[in-house]
Amino acid sequence: MSVAAESEIGVSPYIAECIAEERIPFIDVSGYLSGDPEATRQFVTDLRAIQESLGFYCIVNHGVDQQVIDTSFDRIADLFALPDETKMKYRVDFHHQGFIPNKSLILRWSKIAKNEKKDLNEAWAIMRERTPDDPKVKANIRHRNLNQWPEELPAFRTALLEYQSRMADLAFSMLPAYAQALELPADYFNDKFSNAEYYIRTAWYPPVDAEEGQFSLSPHSDHSSMTYLPLMDVPGLQVMAPSGKWMEIEPRRGAIVVNTGEFFNRWTNGRFIATPHRVVPPKKDRYALTFFYNCNDETVADPFPSCIAPGEEPKYEPMSFHDFFVTYMDGNYIYRTAEMDED
Repeated sequence: MSVAAESEIGVSPYIAECIAEERIPFIDVSGYLSGDPEATRQFVTDLRAIQESLGFYCIVNHGVDQQVIDTSFDRIADLFALPDETKMKYRVDFHHQGFIPNKSLILRWSKIAKNEKKDLNEAWAIMRERTPDDPKVKANIRHRNLNQWPEELPAFRTALLEYQSRMADLAFSMLPAYAQALELPADYFNDKFSNAEYYIRTAWYPPVDAEEGQFSLSPHSDHSSMTYLPLMDVPGLQVMAPSGKWMEIEPRRGAIVVNTGEFFNRWTNGRFIATPHRVVPPKKDRYALTFFYNCNDETVADPFPSCIAPGEEPKYEPMSFHDFFVTYMDGNYIYRTAEMDED
């Protein structure tokens, strides 16, 4: 598709209305995913407008089997129902893989305000699945080791790996739209995501009494290239609008929230925004299957040609994804035992 042909397509009225009224749009991506040229041109144009304004949207008819998602939600509910002493056997350490107890996260990197209150949730981190002979496992590369799977729940591993695989396929299929939205060839990202890194943060947000200024998940921007979050029927996720107000995302089962993270924001030289968002304490148990999709570890966030003028200095220091990821995780998560156990 040529840039000239694409430029003839205007932003759809629905998307323009959502941007103007500061509400999160829901987009049917079935036409784009099936390869329909007209649907692709429209989605690319709308995607560009969203990523330069709201930074968040939801997709429906995305091709991920809802049964896979529902089963994964069921399995993580089983996971967090395990006794605390059982979960603590799998506590995260150097590689951030496994159980993350309540109050183990302080999102100090928030662009909203300085935060020192610990978030009220439990989580379980699942990185890309690897085998003992994987070169990064053998080299003990940070956050690139073997996942911890609870032996008490044998069905958990099967369900979450199926979910991980389906989400990775979806995320890869969305890359041509992002490339074209940035006036780049549709296959521009193929080699940069040829060995993509991804990470599932399963989480349990129970109904709690929070302190003033404390959240289930504090205001923050994601680390990722792109983030995909299937919705369940419990509200709680809020997104900061350009005006500064908080937009509530409708908890529509079957939809997947999509947003870009700070690494992709750097890569686009600030053009595609990494929008702050938060989770407020829910009225009943809320679970999350957040899928963070990222480029190859070695990829450096040098600005794309369409995001920087000749002779212009980049807004951010070029940085490899792995270096950025380690810096982000160490800046937010608490690994020292004494600090983790302190209320």
